[in-house]
Amino acid sequence: MNILSVNKYFWKKGGSESVFFNEMEMLESAGHSVIPFSMKGSKNQPSEFTKYFVNEIDYAKPGFKNKVSSAVKIIYSYDARNKMEHLLSEHPIDIAHFHIFQHQISPSVFGPLKKRNIPIILTLHDLKPICPNYKMFVNGHICEECKGQKFYNCYKNKCTKGSKLGSFVNSVEMYFHYAMKYYQNVDSYIAASRFHLNKMVEFGFDENKITYLPNYIDVSQYQPSDQDDSYILYFGRLSSEKGVSVLLDSAKLLPHICFKVVGSGPQENELLEKCKLERINNVSFLGYKFGIDLKNILSESTCVVLPSKVYENCPMTILESFASGRPVIGSNIGGIPELIEEGEDGLTFTSGNASELAEKIKCIWDNRSTATVMGMTGRKKIEKKFNTNLHYEGLLSIYNSVLNA
Repeated sequence: MNILSVNKYFWKKGGSESVFFNEMEMLESAGHSVIPFSMKGSKNQPSEFTKYFVNEIDYAKPGFKNKVSSAVKIIYSYDARNKMEHLLSEHPIDIAHFHIFQHQISPSVFGPLKKRNIPIILTLHDLKPICPNYKMFVNGHICEECKGQKFYNCYKNKCTKGSKLGSFVNSVEMYFHYAMKYYQNVDSYIAASRFHLNKMVEFGFDENKITYLPNYIDVSQYQPSDQDDSYILYFGRLSSEKGVSVLLDSAKLLPHICFKVVGSGPQENELLEKCKLERINNVSFLGYKFGIDLKNILSESTCVVLPSKVYENCPMTILESFASGRPVIGSNIGGIPELIEEGEDGLTFTSGNASELAEKIKCIWDNRSTATVMGMTGRKKIEKKFNTNLHYEGLLSIYNSVLNA
C-alpha cells in the first residue's frame, strides 16, 4: 500500500509527532511505502521528499506584511496545495493519513486528494475540527462556547493566545473550512481516546466515521529500574493548561518530598518565579530532556504526575510511564481516566485541586512497595493493550474499510 503521511512538523516536537514518526516506521517495516508531507525547517529529520514540503512559516515573526501573509495561509495555503499537486503527479498514493496539519499546511491540500479519489484519514490528536484554538481551554478554564458552530466566540473571548487578530483569523478559518466542508469530507477519523470520540459526536460529527484507536508504544524500548531515587516527576510542556502550577502548589504542601520538572514552554519563567516567591524549595527544573536521558530520569522516579487542566487525549506521558514501570497520578479530565485503573496502576484526582493531589502523592510516597507493584501492573497493561501489533491491525482495518467503501 502507498500511504501519504501528513504532519506539519517533521521533527519530534511532542507526543503527536512521536506517534506520526512511529506509525511511519511501523508501516514501512510491514512492507508498505510511506511518503511524508510536511513543512521545511532547520530541526527536520532528513527526507528524500523534502522538495515537496511547504515553505517554513513563522507566525511569531514581526511585521504587518508577515502577519497578513500568515493569516491567509492559515485559511488557505496555495503553497501547500501546489506542493501536494506536485507530489501526487509524481507518486501514486492509495490513502492519505493526516495528523496535525492545520495552519502551516491547511485543508487546502484536500482538493488535490479528492480530485484523485484518494481517501483521507485524520487522527484526532486534538479537537481542532470543533474548536478554533484546538484546546477547548481559555483564560485558565475549559470552554465549549463554540458548540453549534458558534465560532465567533473565539474572537469574542480572544481564545488564540489572547490576541484579537489571531482569534479573528481562527474564527474566519473555521467558518471557511466548514463552508468548504473540509472536515465533513474526511473519510474516517481516528480518535485516540473515547473522550475525544464522544466529544466529536456531541458536536455533530457522524459516529460511524470515527474509530477508537489508542496510541501505542514499543514496551521493549523501556526498561524498568529497581532503583527509586525518591522524587516525583512531571515531564512535558510547561504551559498553563498542563497544570504544572497545581503541582507546585502540591509540592508546597509536601516540603519533605523532592519533585523534578522536565520540559520547557511558555510558562517556564512564571513557574520558576512562583517557586522563588513562594519559597518552594523542593522542586528542581531540569529543562528539556529526550531520549536516553529522559528514560533514565523516568525509570528512577517514584511516580509520575500528569496534572492537566485541559481535555487530554491519549497522553504518551502515561504510556511511557507505565512502560517504565512507574505508576501515574493523573487529573480526572479528558482521556486521562481511561488509561488509569484507580488503585491498580495509578491514582486520579480532581483537576485543579492541589490539596487532593498532595494527598494522592503522599499515598504513593508512603507506600513504595505498593507503588512498585502498581507500576509493573501498568507495564503489563501496555504490553497487552497498547502494543505495536494491536495498533497496526487496527490501523490497517481502518485503511481497508475506507478503500473498500
